[in-house]
This record gives sequence, structure tokens and C-alpha cells, in this order.
Amino acid sequence: MSQSPLKDIEASHNLPEARLYTAIVNSSDDAIIGKTVDGVIVSWNPAATRLYGYQPEEAVGQPMTMLCPADRAGEIRDILDKIGRGERVVHHETVRRRKDGSDVHVSVTVSPIRDEDGTLIGASSIARDVTEQKQARAAAELGRRAEALQRANGNLETFTYSVAHDLRAPLRALAGYSEALLEDCGDDLGADGRSYAERIQAASEQMAMLIDDLLQLSRVARAEMHLQPVDLGAEVARITEDLQRGGPDRRVRFAIQRPVQVLADRSLIRTVLENLVGNAWKFTARQDEALIEFGTVPAGEAGVCCYLRDDGAGFDQAYAGKLFAPFERLHSAGEYPGTGVGLASVKQIVERHGGRVWAEGAVDAGATFYFTLDAKETP
Repeated sequence: MSQSPLKDIEASHNLPEARLYTAIVNSSDDAIIGKTVDGVIVSWNPAATRLYGYQPEEAVGQPMTMLCPADRAGEIRDILDKIGRGERVVHHETVRRRKDGSDVHVSVTVSPIRDEDGTLIGASSIARDVTEQKQARAAAELGRRAEALQRANGNLETFTYSVAHDLRAPLRALAGYSEALLEDCGDDLGADGRSYAERIQAASEQMAMLIDDLLQLSRVARAEMHLQPVDLGAEVARITEDLQRGGPDRRVRFAIQRPVQVLADRSLIRTVLENLVGNAWKFTARQDEALIEFGTVPAGEAGVCCYLRDDGAGFDQAYAGKLFAPFERLHSAGEYPGTGVGLASVKQIVERHGGRVWAEGAVDAGATFYFTLDAKETP
């Protein structure tokens, strides 16, 4: 009968068994480390140097915890406790720290080392870098989540349009019948009856506006972006001209910085400006004379930081966080019309441009809206 393959290697290369085992350990692509039952390193193969960056003379004699991030130092003690109970830790995925301070994801197998009498004298660990595999799994998981999100978005889009379509018909009927009721039977309804019919008509119109704004919010979230140079100052000027034509009796002074060149999707960024300027116009309606300003401030790390300021009704700063949530309103519809969706659209669009938006204000002392865009000003 032939002897074992290991004995064949010993015989053919005239190697003692101990040297052969050393050669096997030193030739391994995996980091193989021997340690005492207390976790002190006693052996360190070349692959351990490649994986962790420490030379053998730097590692031998040191505790295994030198390879652990601070939040994982307890793992070594837990593993050694299992080894002490005669267990073998197989394929334990964890994180270890290299000499240069960087972290590496490893799969570790730890086995007990016993002497000829079966007494536990230490443990050996075999570690393999699994960073690429972990990244591949993470990428695959991200892909699955992206597909699930795409399906959910598609379902939401279908639902949104279905709801909008299904609601429009009864709303039109409510508005039409209430209008007909007022025209044909107004004299017979009495004051209370006419008031009820008018309320039905107003509620129907308000609901129709909400549906339109919801659809707009949905489109903003899905719209494909086409970045191009845009002069925000010029866009603001055109918006204010339209507002002045629609309200020629208003006494409003505009201070508009031009040019303010940015890289943005022209259609989406115009929606931002229309909402902000429109709000400033709306909330200064009770001023005898109003001032609306548009300009930029130092942006820090952001490419551009713009502001839109007015001296109108303002708001309580304590509630500033609610401004950009859908349907959140700090003024009643009776005071100032609207659905509370416009600023939610502003937030979505600005964030899609890599920026952020916030507001500062005080009651009866005006409001200032800021937004950044993660694009550089062009000459």
C-alpha cells in the first residue's frame, strides 16, 4: 500500500515533516496566525504580512486585539472562549484593521491547537480577504433594491394617474351640479342653501388643485434631467414680469441679481423659481409697498447658494421644518390660497441637483428662502 501524499512529498524532497508543514503555511495565500490560549500571537506567515501590513517581528508577542477595530475587540475573547470549550469557529466574517489604519473584511476560521496529550495549548486562525466578495454581494443587493424601487415607483405612478383620473370625473360633476344649482335654483335655496352650494363648489375646485399639484410632484420626482447653463437671474426677471402683468395694481419693487449662471435642468429649476417667487408675491399681497429680492451669498463648498427674500407675512421660525413637507401650511387657505405642495416640489428639485433648501423668517417680518446647487458658476 502506498504511503500518504504528505509522506511522498517528504521522501521526494528529503524534507523533515516540520519543515514541510512550515513550507505549506508559508506558501498559503491565506493569513495563518498561531496564538496562545490568551490570544497572544506566536506565529505569523507571509500572507498575514500581505493582508495586515505588519512584519512578523512587529506582530509576534502582541495580542490579537491589535488587529481589531475598537468596536470589535471583544470578538477575540468570545472566539477564544469557544475554542476553550472545544468548539471550532468556521467562516466567521468580520472586520480587521491593517497597520495603516484601514479596515479589511475577512472570513476567519479558528481551530484549537492541542499537544500530544490532547491539552489545549493555543489556537490557529486562517483569514481570507473577502472585501471583493462582500462588495459584490452589496452591489447585487443594491441592484435588487433598485429593481424593487423601480417597480414600486412604476406602481405608484400607475396608482397616481389612476386615482387622479378617477377623481376628476366626480369632482367635475360636483362642481358642475353645484354651479347649476346656484344658477337655476338660487332664489329657492335661501341664504343657507346658497352658502352650502358655494362651499361644495369651492371644495371641488380645491380638490382639483390638489390633484394637479400631486401629479406635478410626481412628475418632478420622475422627470429626466438635462443639465445646461441657466441664468437664474434672467429666469426670475421673466417670472416677475408675468406676475406684474397679472397684477398691475400691485406696488412691488424687485431687486434681481444678474447674471447668476448655474448648471441645471432649465424646466425643473424654473419650477423652483416660480414657486419661490410666486410665494413671495402671494405673501406680500397685503403690503402697500413690497420688496422682493433675488441674489446669491457665499456658497462655501457648494457651487452656488441663492436666496429669495420678501418683506411680507413671514412665518414662525419654530415651524420652518414643516414648510417643505407636502400639504403642510403655516397659513390658512382663507388667508392665502394654495395647497402646500409647491415647496415640497422645490425641495425635491433642489435635492435632485445635489443641493439643499432651507428658510428663515419671522411673523410679519418677511421670509428668506435659500437653496444651493452642486454646480460651479460658469463665467
